[in-house]
Amino acid sequence: MKVLLVELEDEQIRKAKEANGARKQITHAVVCGEYGQIFGTEKQCRKYYSAWSEIFPKLFDGGKEVKGYEPASYESTFDLVNILIAAHDSREDNSKLPQKPNTSNPKRPRQKGLLARLFGK
Repeated sequence: MKVLLVELEDEQIRKAKEANGARKQITHAVVCGEYGQIFGTEKQCRKYYSAWSEIFPKLFDGGKEVKGYEPASYESTFDLVNILIAAHDSREDNSKLPQKPNTSNPKRPRQKGLLARLFGK
């Protein structure tokens, strides 16, 4: 999944302002898939887009700039950065778990007992 930097069309800007506040300056969105989205100016959104597409490699395989993409919601996701951090950390922690040994191989080396190990047999 890629982080999307979306240049909004006029109707999308209207919907985003309706959902987030009419006084907000909104021209763009950063869409982070199932995690949520934020809306703001191009400068604001580009800052997050650039950072998140690089610092969350367990969540995103880069970024993509698009026009006219229809977000699932026009409301900015509250605390999106903390949601992304938690999701990335949980994936990172899971990747550090020890791997289960491969027990599918029926030919396992014979384990030596204490006496055999002591006497080198």
